Amino acid sequence: MNQIFTLPNDTLLYPAHDYKGFTVTTVEEEILYNPRLAKDEETFKNIMKDLNLAYPKMIDVAVPANMVCGLQDVAPKAI
Repeated sequence: MNQIFTLPNDTLLYPAHDYKGFTVTTVEEEILYNPRLAKDEETFKNIMKDLNLAYPKMIDVAVPANMVCGLQDVAPKAI
């Protein structure tokens, strides 16, 4: 998070998971309007818990794929 805050305020950010359907924001908008930013860990956990979100349907596929830059079941290239 601290790295994002070092960017210029008009830097475009493309959230991967926005529950309201937003596809683009800016550093400034996140600082001004994102209630989860700049909170201590316990407060953040409580905010997220109180959202009562369902377990993400594709999380068990998405997280492992993200760990390897989005690659899934990639077959080795033929030589």
